[in-house]
Amino acid sequence: MTTLANSSGTNRLLKRAAVPSPETIAELFARHRERLRLMVRLRLDGRIRARLDSSAVLDLVYRDVCNRIGEYLANPARPFFLWLRSLTGECIQALHRNHLGDQAWSVGQEVSLYRGALPETNAAALAGQLLGQRGTSTSATQAGLGVTLQDALNSMAAGDREILSLCHFEKLSNDEAAAVLGIDRSAASQQYIRALKRLKEILSGIPGFFENRPGGNRP
Repeated sequence: MTTLANSSGTNRLLKRAAVPSPETIAELFARHRERLRLMVRLRLDGRIRARLDSSAVLDLVYRDVCNRIGEYLANPARPFFLWLRSLTGECIQALHRNHLGDQAWSVGQEVSLYRGALPETNAAALAGQLLGQRGTSTSATQAGLGVTLQDALNSMAAGDREILSLCHFEKLSNDEAAAVLGIDRSAASQQYIRALKRLKEILSGIPGFFENRPGGNRP
C-alpha cells in the first residue's frame, strides 16, 4: 500500500488546529470543499437534490467537522481529505435515511460492494453525470439517452462503476482511490484503465451520445 500524506499547507493548519479556532477550521475545510462537492453531486440521491443543493449539504458536513475535529487530531492515521470524505459520506447516508426512509435502500439503488466508498454510486447517478457533460439537447433526447445509458452502465461490473466514480468523477488520485477501496495502488490503476476503456466502448455504442458535445471529446 502507498502511504498517503497531507499537503504541507494542510499540515500547517492542522498544527494550528491543536488549539481549535473557528478561523482555522474554516480554512481547513475550505481547502477541500470543492473536491467534496464532486462527491455530493455524484452520490446524493436525486430525490433529495431537489430540496438540498450541494452547498447546503456541505454546510452540514462543516458543522460536523467543527464538532469532531478533535477525533482526527487524536488519530490522524489517514489524510485529512479522506477523513472529510468519510464524514461527507456519513452525512449523505443520514440524509438518505431521513428523507427517503425505506426507499433509500430500494432494489437497484445501491452497489453494495465497497464499504469504504460509501455511500455507493449507481448507474443512474453515473448516467446523470455523463449526460451533464454533453452539450445542449432537448429534454426528450436527454431522457431517452439516460434510459439507454443506465441500461448500458448496468452491464458493467459494479467494481468498475465504483472506480470510475472515484477516479473519473470525484477526481481522486489512484493512491486515494486505492486507500478508499482498501486495495493496492497498482490494482486500482489497472481497474480504472479497464473501466475507462469499457466506458468508452459503451458510449461509442450509443447512437447520438456524442452529438452536441463540445469538441466531441470522449471521457
